[in-house]
Amino acid sequence: MSLSARLFALTLAALGLTIALTIAIGAELTRRQVDHSQAVNLARRADDLALQRRESVSYKTEDVVSGQVRIQIQPRSAFTELVPNVNTSSDGETTYLDEKQLYSYRTLPDRGLLMMRPLSLQSAAWRPFLGDLLLAAAIGVGFAAAASFFLARSITRPIRRVAEATHALAEDEAHEPLPTTGATELVSLAEAFNQMATQLATSREAERNFLLSVSHELKTPLTAIRGYAEGLADGAFAPEEAARVIGLESGRLERLVRDLLDLARMNRSEFSVRHEPVDLAEVARETVRRHEAAAKGFEVTLAAAGDEAWVEGDEDRLLQIASNLVENALRETPAGGRVTVGVEPGRLSVADTGPGIAAADLAHVFERFYLYDKRGKDRPVGSGLGLAIVRQLAQAMGGEVNVESSAAGTTFAVRLRPQLRGVDDLEVGTVQRAERV
Repeated sequence: MSLSARLFALTLAALGLTIALTIAIGAELTRRQVDHSQAVNLARRADDLALQRRESVSYKTEDVVSGQVRIQIQPRSAFTELVPNVNTSSDGETTYLDEKQLYSYRTLPDRGLLMMRPLSLQSAAWRPFLGDLLLAAAIGVGFAAAASFFLARSITRPIRRVAEATHALAEDEAHEPLPTTGATELVSLAEAFNQMATQLATSREAERNFLLSVSHELKTPLTAIRGYAEGLADGAFAPEEAARVIGLESGRLERLVRDLLDLARMNRSEFSVRHEPVDLAEVARETVRRHEAAAKGFEVTLAAAGDEAWVEGDEDRLLQIASNLVENALRETPAGGRVTVGVEPGRLSVADTGPGIAAADLAHVFERFYLYDKRGKDRPVGSGLGLAIVRQLAQAMGGEVNVESSAAGTTFAVRLRPQLRGVDDLEVGTVQRAERV
């Protein structure tokens, strides 16, 4: 059974039960009121007739039927079996000729006056009122059914819209935002769904763009490797040239896969970061040692600057951050230029003497593949994911990264929580972070 049918049935049942109880109570009260009115009328008639007989004394006996009322004037002893006390006026019920009677008894001089009416006539008296009550009940049930139908429809219609919109989302179909009208709970449901739909659309668009970019990035080195491998087999390339290009493209592909795995770990909440005292000066020196050979190949001077500066972070992750920034800086810096890994209290920076980044691009440099899409066709660049990973790593350690650029060069700076030297070097915690990109 649908929710609308259930709501209709339950609401109608509740209203019907209410009407039935109201009718039952009304019928009982009506019956009592009619019975009381008949008893009062019978007593009033008995009082009037007794008054007449007292003013005009007659010792004749009477036993007459006036309409539905039997009137008896007899010696008091004749009513011994019919009334509780023949010497006292009374009202109530009695039995006469094996039939229940409503009576009114009044005393007369040496006589008694008894007026009786069959109790069976009482139900006939209030039966018309019962018919009116039942008619009112039928009308009430009709209105209750209509009210139940519209109430159920008003509740289920927004829910049905949410269900239809959910199916559309599941099938990746576009749909208009749900109207936020009606009861507070339904408005809250519509607003929550609209918010979810917006976030899902944004996520799907980002995922779609990400997959397109990744597909493109994977395709480029694979195409080059396959082309040179086939050319080498056909004798079109010298082995040394083919080996050099294949090695270069394989390294690029390896870096891309590694970056993708790092981002996947972040998104799966498996990205672990240690919090321990780290000397940024040692990180800078180690980074320079790792990239000295690459710097010579680019004909760029690579150096570390700055004294001991302790922060709270993960040494391996800080080396990864510095390495990514240095690799970008070496590619951006022309021959004869300089790249400096600088250290200050709570700050690690990588500065180059390259041409700089356009002001319009500064707000997007940490987005995946942004700079690659802007420059990948003009000059060699990395996987397009390095700066996005730098930001993720910095945030995972409770820090931040920013960039400044001009025609004289570009500086990337990572700020972390300073740490006093001499603090216990034991790991103080592992934090699981899931940073949605």
